[in-house]
Amino acid sequence: MRYPMTRARIGLLALICLIAPCLAQAQGQGVGDTVGSGMGSVGNFSLGASTQQRQPRTLDKIVAVVDDDVILESELDAAIGELMQQRGGQGNPASAPATLRSQVLDQLILRQLQIQRAEKDKVEVAPAELQKGVARIARRNNMDVAQFSQAVNASGMSMSAIQDRVRDEIKISKVRQKEVMGQVTISDADVDRYLANQSLRSRDRAYRFREIRIDLAEDADTTAVGLARERLSQARRAILAGDQSFDEAASALAADGNADTRTSSDFVAGNTLSDAVDTELATLKPGQLSDVFRSDDAMVLLKLDDERGAARAADDEQTIMVTEANMRHIVLQPNEIRNAERTRELARTLRQRIAAGDDFESLAREYSDDSATANQGGLVGWIPLNRLEPNTRRQIADLSPGQTSRVFQSASGYEIVRVEDKRQVDETDNAKRDKVRQQLGRKQAAEEGNLWLRRLRDEAYVDIRMADYQPTPDR
Repeated sequence: MRYPMTRARIGLLALICLIAPCLAQAQGQGVGDTVGSGMGSVGNFSLGASTQQRQPRTLDKIVAVVDDDVILESELDAAIGELMQQRGGQGNPASAPATLRSQVLDQLILRQLQIQRAEKDKVEVAPAELQKGVARIARRNNMDVAQFSQAVNASGMSMSAIQDRVRDEIKISKVRQKEVMGQVTISDADVDRYLANQSLRSRDRAYRFREIRIDLAEDADTTAVGLARERLSQARRAILAGDQSFDEAASALAADGNADTRTSSDFVAGNTLSDAVDTELATLKPGQLSDVFRSDDAMVLLKLDDERGAARAADDEQTIMVTEANMRHIVLQPNEIRNAERTRELARTLRQRIAAGDDFESLAREYSDDSATANQGGLVGWIPLNRLEPNTRRQIADLSPGQTSRVFQSASGYEIVRVEDKRQVDETDNAKRDKVRQQLGRKQAAEEGNLWLRRLRDEAYVDIRMADYQPTPDR
């Protein structure tokens, strides 16, 4: 059987083996000066590949068949070589330990399965989304899009390889949003239960704990995130099985590279930690391990050694005050009869009439295209300013009660807003609940994501042809 070679595969190999060294050369900077780290990360190309890695290679052996697609040994070697560079080492990827090669292969398989699911679901990427993705890569390399394009062309390859890579990552993000995030539901009762069980521990608890973290670049792709999660999950399984102590697992990962460890010798107040770390510690009892979780720019594993009540300063409980505005608006949307230019001109005419003394409510009832508010004279009601889209917030932030904004464009159309009143509201409790809701949502999303990936793999035809492949436990 002849197996097809997908665009994603061409993009991955070409990006790792060709574009990274040329970007550094084009900018005249040294290794690591222009980019962040992250294995195979979109927007985080590693620089300084070896001469051997820079040369085009013959794509020969098949190391895995994934349904109707394949993963090639050249791709596996390229991904491992990228990981080695990230860890600050050199060497022949082909001679990397079988455990590492197996873990990387597992992540490449999962990535390919997600791309296949996205194609099956007919997930599309709009040109504007692709442009934003490429622009993000350019920014991560300290270039604008034009400079980035020139650097790519100077490398001897076209932008299409990078665009294919970015397109695949966007597709994966979209299919995960559909398949995973749709299963995530955090109710008010869930938040209430957490707050009751933890007794607001994020404010009145302190912890002594140990931590292993694997840093992730800002735009780390699914392969990098998955591999970091699997490395920590493997360490967690070894600790729970009694094969290693936490300190031994931490030392092994730190020696392997790209993993940082810390032990808090003194108690650390929960409110000085990141939200994710604080929330995880609050669920543990002394001696327990956390699940592997993502905290901002890292994948983390924790062990709680001890806890106690934290001393609190008088001003420790921060009060969060939010400005709310009671607003009316008129929204005009272009349609088949009235194009964007005519719609904007009508909005300007209405704004002039309001300035001349015409009644805002009457004009809203007659002209506004917002069916939800037009019958109430455009009344939107009280809304916290920090929940408005940025452009709308900017337009009304400095308005006093009774003042009307200029015509501006929002997601709804051409808009005119009048501020009826403003007030300050204590949002401390709501902010606390929002924090808990977000953390519980991230935890549930990670769990649902792992289950979904496991189902994808279980339902797929996967034929591993790597001779020294070592299956991941419980996979």
